[in-house]
Amino acid sequence: MKRVFAITVVVVLVFVVVLLHSAIKDFLWTHPWWHSLLLAVPTIALPILAYFELRHSSEANTLRARIANLTAELDAERNKHLQQIAKNTEKPVTQAERNANTLRRHLRAKVTVSEEHGTWASTPEIVEVTDDNIVTLFTPRDYSSSAAWCVKVHCGELEITDIPQGSCPLRLKVLKRYGSDVQLGEITKWEDRFQQAAKPTFAKGGTAYHATYSKPGSPERRSLNVYASSDGANSFLVEASTGERVIGDNKEISKRFMVLQIEYLAAGFGRSSAGTGGGPHPLFIC
Repeated sequence: MKRVFAITVVVVLVFVVVLLHSAIKDFLWTHPWWHSLLLAVPTIALPILAYFELRHSSEANTLRARIANLTAELDAERNKHLQQIAKNTEKPVTQAERNANTLRRHLRAKVTVSEEHGTWASTPEIVEVTDDNIVTLFTPRDYSSSAAWCVKVHCGELEITDIPQGSCPLRLKVLKRYGSDVQLGEITKWEDRFQQAAKPTFAKGGTAYHATYSKPGSPERRSLNVYASSDGANSFLVEASTGERVIGDNKEISKRFMVLQIEYLAAGFGRSSAGTGGGPHPLFIC
């Protein structure tokens, strides 16, 4: 309507200029019927101009509506393609990531662990799962191990069976260890792993005792080896093929050896060979 008002003002000004012209003014003065016609011009012009303005506004509104609809359709099509692109570029979840997620749900739980050469005598605790999908299994010093130690495994090198065994909610099969085992001394809690004084050292000497075990109908073999201290002290190291490593005197090592042997016998293995190397500190191994 502002446009109509502006045009009307312009028309009126033009008429005023014309009417003020002396010759035209004299003509109109001598012909009174022109007075009525001039007065009627604004009344007639205003509806006509308003009609064209409304027609123009209607066309503009229609055009704007079409543009809005087209924009909405283009946005919807763009969003659909963006979603498809995101879906196509989404990184698939790997087996290592699935295993890591399972282990995180059971953080600080004890698990049963087996490897190609047999089942661990201990039930380690899941203590860490890193963003790189590396899990740490911790065995504290307890009745089955006189020294604490931990093993790291990449989650892609694990097979997980989500079936409880006793108090252990998971069963793990380690296909390959990640790095070397870490000896942690005599700690009984993972939180104490930075206690440097708790890490004993052992200078391995000769073999004091050894035994091998086999299972009927299976190619799997296990072994236990006891090493004397190189300095002749009453200190021994027993190493199991299933990963355990225990340090203690002749009495303690004899106990640990028998515990590990009982675990092997309970798993269906029989002792196929054994031998002793002797020494000043006797072992009490049956």
